[in-house]
Amino acid sequence: MGDFDNTKRAIGVGKLDDSQRKDMFNKFKSAGGEVIKEKTPAKEDDNKKSRPEPKVRQGSVSRGSDEGRSGSRGGGSSSQGRSPSKEDANANKSQLDSKAQFEKEISSFSARFSIKLKCWLARVTPFGSSDLTPKFMHDFSIRAKQALIELQYSGNELLANQQYSPQLSKTLDRINPLLVELLAMGQRLYNGPELTDITEPIMTAPESPVAIERVRNQIYSLFKRMYILYPYQETLKKSFTQAYDELQKLEGKPSLIYANKKRKVLQEIDTLFDGFFDRLYLVVIRAENKNIPLISRYMETLLGITPEDKPGQRKSGENVPGGKQVETKEERDAENAAKEEEKKEEEVPLSKEQAYGLRLMQMYSIPKLRKKFDPKNEYINIPDADKALLSLFYFYEFDDEYSFVMTTKKIDIKPGSLNGVKVDYRQKMLDIYESTRTIIDQFRIYHDILRELEKHKANPGVNYIEASKKLTGIEQKRTGQSRTVRLAIKEFSLKSRDALLVLIKDMKGKKEIVANMNDVLTLDSMESRKRLNKKPVKQCIMEAYCYLLALHDRIETGDLFGGLVELTPEQMKSSFGVDMEVAKESDSPDASELEGEPKAELEGKNPTTEESLSKEETPTEQTNDSLEDLSDDDILPTGNPF
Repeated sequence: MGDFDNTKRAIGVGKLDDSQRKDMFNKFKSAGGEVIKEKTPAKEDDNKKSRPEPKVRQGSVSRGSDEGRSGSRGGGSSSQGRSPSKEDANANKSQLDSKAQFEKEISSFSARFSIKLKCWLARVTPFGSSDLTPKFMHDFSIRAKQALIELQYSGNELLANQQYSPQLSKTLDRINPLLVELLAMGQRLYNGPELTDITEPIMTAPESPVAIERVRNQIYSLFKRMYILYPYQETLKKSFTQAYDELQKLEGKPSLIYANKKRKVLQEIDTLFDGFFDRLYLVVIRAENKNIPLISRYMETLLGITPEDKPGQRKSGENVPGGKQVETKEERDAENAAKEEEKKEEEVPLSKEQAYGLRLMQMYSIPKLRKKFDPKNEYINIPDADKALLSLFYFYEFDDEYSFVMTTKKIDIKPGSLNGVKVDYRQKMLDIYESTRTIIDQFRIYHDILRELEKHKANPGVNYIEASKKLTGIEQKRTGQSRTVRLAIKEFSLKSRDALLVLIKDMKGKKEIVANMNDVLTLDSMESRKRLNKKPVKQCIMEAYCYLLALHDRIETGDLFGGLVELTPEQMKSSFGVDMEVAKESDSPDASELEGEPKAELEGKNPTTEESLSKEETPTEQTNDSLEDLSDDDILPTGNPF
């Protein structure tokens, strides 16, 4: 074909018309030219010779031919058995190659540059550093934390409500068991210790960036829980909406309350998944320094997500995963019985001083304490079970009946020496008594908080969520201030008790500090109503000490201790947590035995004492007991208080 084409081009056949081509053809033919074809067809004889003869099937076949055939079949089967292993090896090799290629792609320079650029544009990290920016951390500690708390609060309200949660779960299960499961998973998004670890660095140094390695594990854990819920955002919203609709039917409250709750929780879900999910994803890929696709097997493997972690595992009627189960009556009874046994085991026998001091505190009931120390009903809005109020009334009782022991000049208190240094014990007690102003000031603050709480409850406002948060804040302030009031009273009682303990030890020993310990203390006409009037000085000091000892112990470890601001009904029923039988069985300490002498009989008696204490309980009429028999462990604290 190449020669013919060259010849045609040389002659210029393409430029000739039909008549010229015919003339040229005739000239070639007259000159002896011959027409030939491009390819000569093969002759039939040659085809027949080259064609193989068909094989004819023979009637008799030799045994060797069978073996040959079987051998050929065996060889064929062995070759077929070897081919899949080769294919598997090739497949594994190609898979490893693809993984290596994928790793190379997500770790390439362009991928790392893209990660840095994304994090910088999102204000998550600077371009040249992996440290998290203060702006992102502050935003997370405020908005994201608030959203997580709101989801937990809503989840607890729906799943941990012992009255309505079982019926609510059954209703949602009829629609789809996935709804309850998603509610529980949304509730579990919040993890208090984990969030504290994330936000602690930025709270400690508000203007400093946070190293990504410091919060890496905590952010990975939170991102894992959010990653599992990411494809179910709309279903999660539907779960909360449907649950609040059903809760409204059960509780029967106004629809506006539940509308605000639904709006708030849906808003916080959007805040988490639209505002922070993408930024947490950037934190993850920045920490790995790999441009990992968001929805990929690689990401699931990195986060450690298994099929069991994903929604859809729960069946209708099963326990709520992550929700709080409702306790049965038998379980509650068993738990209460166990608590009572623990209390019995922890009970410590009362010393004589403690038992007598408790009896002194029980002389007045709460109505009598109110009548005596709140005649104008200024504290009428404070409940009787309020621990701060009861502590204040008991402090007022000490101030009214016993505190003169620390201030009066009718008790002759001599200066003493401690390690060669002169000590004025009277001045020390006066300084301690001056600190009582702090107690009054702190209780005024507490009373103002209670007024604020009362006003808020009377007019909470339209926004239920905001009103609930404000109520929680005021109650937290009340709890903290209640502790402050009780702590101030406890510190005063501790210091005063230790100061009187020094006098008691001296009266038992050297008898150098209290010069007139055996004199009968006669008060003026204005103070003659006090129950210590016309009693020996040593008896007055001992009773004041016993009262302070009992007051301190009740605030330190007794019924007036703890985070609850009010006494429980059981404590109120048992007379403020005091075991009356233990107090009656315990003998009061006898101050007249400080010298080992018989107790002096007093002719005059205080009318208040006669009304408050029976003859069996009056310390001046009890059987003589010696304080020498009391061990040092009965008097707290041990050692020199100064």
